[in-house]
Amino acid sequence: MKLKFSLLLCFISCSSFALEIDQNREIEINNMYEELEYTFDEPFILQNPYKRNALSALVKFPTKQEAQIELQVLSKEGKPEITHTFSEYKKEHEIPVLGLYPNSNNKVLLTAKYKDGTSQTTTLSIPTKKADKRALFTITNKKDEKIKYHYLHGGIVFDEKGTIRLDFKPEYEMLYFLNGSFVGEDRNKGLIQYNILGKKEKVYTYPAHFTSFTHGLTQKPNKNFLVIGSFDNQQATVGNQQTQTQREFVIELDYQTGKMVNKIDLAQLLNPDRSVIIKSDTQNYGLNNWCHINSVDYNSEDESIVVSCRHVGLVKINEKTKELDFVIAPHKGFEKSGRDGSGPDLSNKLLTALDKMGDALPDSVQQGTQSYPDFKWPTKTHDAKTLGDGIYSIFDNSGPLYDKTMVTSPHSNAQVFKIDEKNKTIQSLWFEPLAYHSESGSSVLYNPNENEVTVYLSIVKDPYQQGIATGKLIRYDLTTHEKLFEATLYRGGETYFYGLMPFSFYQNEGLK
Repeated sequence: MKLKFSLLLCFISCSSFALEIDQNREIEINNMYEELEYTFDEPFILQNPYKRNALSALVKFPTKQEAQIELQVLSKEGKPEITHTFSEYKKEHEIPVLGLYPNSNNKVLLTAKYKDGTSQTTTLSIPTKKADKRALFTITNKKDEKIKYHYLHGGIVFDEKGTIRLDFKPEYEMLYFLNGSFVGEDRNKGLIQYNILGKKEKVYTYPAHFTSFTHGLTQKPNKNFLVIGSFDNQQATVGNQQTQTQREFVIELDYQTGKMVNKIDLAQLLNPDRSVIIKSDTQNYGLNNWCHINSVDYNSEDESIVVSCRHVGLVKINEKTKELDFVIAPHKGFEKSGRDGSGPDLSNKLLTALDKMGDALPDSVQQGTQSYPDFKWPTKTHDAKTLGDGIYSIFDNSGPLYDKTMVTSPHSNAQVFKIDEKNKTIQSLWFEPLAYHSESGSSVLYNPNENEVTVYLSIVKDPYQQGIATGKLIRYDLTTHEKLFEATLYRGGETYFYGLMPFSFYQNEGLK
């Protein structure tokens, strides 16, 4: 206990020191800017100002009149590619330039637009070094001319030409992109938030006895963080005996104070003794792993929390009452709930699967022991998302199950569902059996505005070479299921990027 307390004190003091270093770096940058007089035509340019975002630059300059700045990062062919207009009119400008090409002399156009209707433009040259990240992104199929960027956990963005356009170096291996900021997560310590250029802004320390899973993280509209993980010394009745359990909690950390303001224990809502996907008292990673939460999402429409429990299914929870709303999973084995098995019956929390015509599927399909065209209960899930209006997406890793009577598939599946909560029904909105199997990680990004679904498989093992695995990224037409884009990602050996996140270079206006 003394060692753990000492490590905690070290983390707090070391983190404070690290924040102080970044604040000192900001002062240093401002002093550099004040040393000379800069103008719109000859601005101050500092590439990779905080030594974390290698393919970025800070551009600072004054304008005599209040101006609105438009930015264009040019492609290799000299055409505008990444464009953004900063909405605020002002005289002092700090412009983050993002998405630069590695090992290149990048051309960037800035246009100052004044309130009287006049404007002026200048062209900047910003050189960059080779990217540090080790990964190959090989394009195998592209059928449209869209310019797309894909953010992979760990601080890397590829464009659909196969070029790295973001190369972020965090303190922690797992790095998320949330609300225009980067957030690094450490299993035993906490979170670090950076701005888009890499300046460390905030440090959050986990509450005592909590360990995160570093597999899923999100923010609510009020910016509070939802984190998944374990608390020490948690017991549940598994296999008729008390067993320590893990990876079954969602906690909320206040964005301003870092304090835990909410905690949800899924072992109180579900059944830790259910042996369908796995057998809970044997499938362990040092501790009992009956639930294995690996993603969390938030629905502001009804203030609910949605999680992927790899060994259960997609689970929706009422945030205020901490009660279970529903479970997307085969029905078999949901007879009881609670850590001691004495909680409420779960039968009224299960959804009735409907076919395309709106008729209930046979009971054997509801139980999960029989297959049906265009519908499959997800098993061994990842990346559960709530998309509003009753629509949910999930990646179904699938693969071998403990209960051999249950339907499974040797390949993984990408799924989008439509839920009618009032009538407790579920219909398949989009179902894609994939040609590959990813045993862990992976993501589904559904974009109804563009009529597309992007699927990422984290780790597809090479059937011909032991110890070799690749990632697969595929963008589909929602209506026709046609592959619009496909790429293979290789990091080396069986190393992989865990998941894919929605990304835009200028999701927020600028620097905070």
